Amino acid sequence: MDQNAYIHEVLPGKPGGPLLFVLHGTGGDERQLLALGRDLLPDATVVSPRGDVSENGAARFFRRAAEGVYDMDDLDRAAKKFAGFVRAHAAARAPSAVYGLGYSNGANILAATIFADPGLFARAVLMHPLIPFQPKVSGSLAGRAILMTAGRHDPICPPTLTSRLEAHLRALGADVDVVWHPGAHEVRDEEIEAARAFLNRTPEAKPMNETFDVRLEDGETKGRYVVEAADGSVAEMTFTKVGSSQLIIDHTGVPDAFRGKGVGALLVARAVEDARAAGKTIIPLCPFAAAQFRRHPEWADVLRK
Repeated sequence: MDQNAYIHEVLPGKPGGPLLFVLHGTGGDERQLLALGRDLLPDATVVSPRGDVSENGAARFFRRAAEGVYDMDDLDRAAKKFAGFVRAHAAARAPSAVYGLGYSNGANILAATIFADPGLFARAVLMHPLIPFQPKVSGSLAGRAILMTAGRHDPICPPTLTSRLEAHLRALGADVDVVWHPGAHEVRDEEIEAARAFLNRTPEAKPMNETFDVRLEDGETKGRYVVEAADGSVAEMTFTKVGSSQLIIDHTGVPDAFRGKGVGALLVARAVEDARAAGKTIIPLCPFAAAQFRRHPEWADVLRK
């Protein structure tokens, strides 16, 4: 653990207050988000590192071969290095909590660090993350609060991948909020205000999620996605196969044990993810599933027209 592992800036905050790490996007530096961090969380000590990788002179936190094609070995290296940097600063300051906020490439290294060290951040803001792989988490994200913000027409971070990451994080037990704006890769005012409210909310303002294991029971002509509660009650979303390339979602049922926990939405999101991976389309006859598709225009590629 090394407090000086990166070139960085620090804005001291209230002693014993939270510690907020802010991480810039490609081509930014340690000053890009420093003032934003202070504005969002005035009592926090704000730490802003500069990415240690140069891509044609632009600072980044890990190497890539192309947009969305990551050097996974270097991403692993970078996540371990950043985790050590965070722990060193936390050990030196004994903060009330450790938070993270990253934009674009900064959001990606923040997400990768959360996957590698789930207990490190109490809250994290991922602005326009691009995670083109299925996360492998070393532990549980239960109780970890994550805010994701994204643009509906972002050409760098496709909405489909944002929704897939949301589904993965929810399945791993994270308490996830998502805020969309109608634009592209730029950060807009509504994202900043959402981040402010998220970082400043009291712990009681939103209950922690449980970890939900979605299981697929696949038959010859029918199937269902299932989540089972500790008391044996089952949430399910059933489907019927139409040929080899279509599914009809015909029913979603969520018992009282799962009310208000986003399990129904998680079941539909898992079906969308699997259908997309298999090159299939979905006909959402179930009213709940149809409503989910209306809420997620980024699922249009899977929706049977």
